[in-house]
Amino acid sequence: MLVILVASTDLSASTKKYLVEESFGYYIDANTWAVAPTGGDTVFISSDRTKALKIRNLKGSKETPIVFINFGGQVRIDSPTAWGALTFENCSYIKVTGTGDESCKYGFLLSANTCGLGFTELSTDCEAEFIKISHEGFMGICVKKDYDGNPPSPAPVFSNLVIHDCFVENVTEGMYLGETKSPGMEFKHVKVYNNIVRNTGRESIQIANMVEDVEIHNNTLLNAGMDNVGSQRSLLQIGDNSVANVYNNILIGAPAHGIINMGKGNNVFTNNYISNCKGMFIDNRLFTDVNQPIVVSGNYFKDNTHSEIIESMNELNVVVINNNKWNSLIPFFLNNSGSKSNHIFANNIHTAIDEIGFTNEQENDYSLAESTPVKYLLLGAPGGPEYFEDKKNNSKNTKSAQIILSSEMIIDEKEGINIYSADYLVDEQGLSLDKNEHASSEIWKPYYNMDYGPYHIYFDLGRQYQLTEIALHDMQGIADMEVSIGEPGDWQEVFTEPCDEYKSWKRHSVNVSSRYVRLTIDESLSAAINEIVLFGYKESGNLKSADAETEEDKTLKCQNPVSKSLKVSIDEDLVGEYNLEIFDLNGQMLFTQEYSDYSSSEININLSNMDLKKGMYIIRYRNDAGITRSTKFIKQS
Repeated sequence: MLVILVASTDLSASTKKYLVEESFGYYIDANTWAVAPTGGDTVFISSDRTKALKIRNLKGSKETPIVFINFGGQVRIDSPTAWGALTFENCSYIKVTGTGDESCKYGFLLSANTCGLGFTELSTDCEAEFIKISHEGFMGICVKKDYDGNPPSPAPVFSNLVIHDCFVENVTEGMYLGETKSPGMEFKHVKVYNNIVRNTGRESIQIANMVEDVEIHNNTLLNAGMDNVGSQRSLLQIGDNSVANVYNNILIGAPAHGIINMGKGNNVFTNNYISNCKGMFIDNRLFTDVNQPIVVSGNYFKDNTHSEIIESMNELNVVVINNNKWNSLIPFFLNNSGSKSNHIFANNIHTAIDEIGFTNEQENDYSLAESTPVKYLLLGAPGGPEYFEDKKNNSKNTKSAQIILSSEMIIDEKEGINIYSADYLVDEQGLSLDKNEHASSEIWKPYYNMDYGPYHIYFDLGRQYQLTEIALHDMQGIADMEVSIGEPGDWQEVFTEPCDEYKSWKRHSVNVSSRYVRLTIDESLSAAINEIVLFGYKESGNLKSADAETEEDKTLKCQNPVSKSLKVSIDEDLVGEYNLEIFDLNGQMLFTQEYSDYSSSEININLSNMDLKKGMYIIRYRNDAGITRSTKFIKQS
């Protein structure tokens, strides 16, 4: 369940009834307001709220959850006597998001006696994003109902748990997801990604009873097990009765293991960086699916401290351990299972491993440092500063301005299947919406009668923008046009414009961050738009106005997706003598070429002879002055 919030911080009379202020009591439920919030409603939590909240028995819907968002600034709940700072009990189809204020990354800062954020009892279908928990309580994020190993039959199911872009520190258990004892409440369709968890007394993340479709990826987990308590001294624990696909994580620092896997099988660990701990331990518990393997492949083990890097005591599942790299002067693998027939071991390499560094740990910016080797660029959480403030003048600089679009920014996913090109969407960018000046050119019109639909085009803005408004000029008919953000291969809908008026600007206030904006026609060609205008400001750590040019704006740009050739655009200040290099996601260099052109800022690279398979690649610019720039592109066919 991933829903992009489209909301304005200018509360109208109709939304003020869902504003939670400091004067409200501890409990929020269907009786709090005369009309209870339902699917599609937004509950605003005022920044003056400091007392804990427990939300009970509220239910959104599958397509439209109830959204809880901070309003007026960062909400700082500090309740040392309450069990949890923000707790959702017996709630379903809920999204809690800290994206309500442009001055900070995490709109909620939570502290309580035991738990920061909780989804408890028979809650299900819940998402949490951009929340920080910093306290000395037991848990950062808790999602479970305890049955002490004896749940009803059939066991209750928590579906669609999504936790991403959160920051947890200084607690005992970073994330406690699922009851440790098995059997228990079962979890299906779980996504845990882009989180930073540091300085925990026990595990950074612990899961159990997660039985179907579980992904844990791109998390940065640091300094776990600081209390040095028994078997709870590791960074990531995959507990009993669990499946998991674990990839692209950074795990650094623990007195015990980086990863403990006691899952049932169908546990896959790939492209993780595991450092300054005892490596990995594999075993089995009460639940085991002997037909499903455990795969440990393509991981990096650096400076591990134990008698071996990986120990296995699992005698039931097929355990595949291959293509990993390690640098410590200790044996790589120890089979303590008692079985010699269920382990496949191949192509693991003892070699030097580069160290991962972060941009500014003192300011909690755990984005990867500029010196990071290209093979690590897809690892860990995105990071970035907590507070977006112009330190030079100590004031926010978030001026919204028009982002001028051009045909060069357009990527047509079905190029050539047009009656009228998508270029018509950007040929009248000088119009004033405030003066009600209308577009008069042709509409973007793909092929007749949706013969090759759906149709998609998207804009590559060249860098990340905080978008504040998206305006579409409607010309005729009644049909839906979907507007999405994200990136190629991972799109999230922002809104759907019904295109139900003639010669009219449809102006949508938004609060989303993206480099890419996508338009989709999947219903009818009556979705007739002949101009799009975007407003927003640039993002790059500190928020900047749309017309502020800095050294950080000198970045590498390329088209996406690509087929036979790749067009690369280089800032004119960086042309001259330089190298362009293409890598796969394992860091293997597939192409390198020197250029000595002081006039051209656009390079075309022929991909036809490279035998690149369909997928994602990295292109890097590098010059003798030590300046590097890199970006991703997708090979389509």
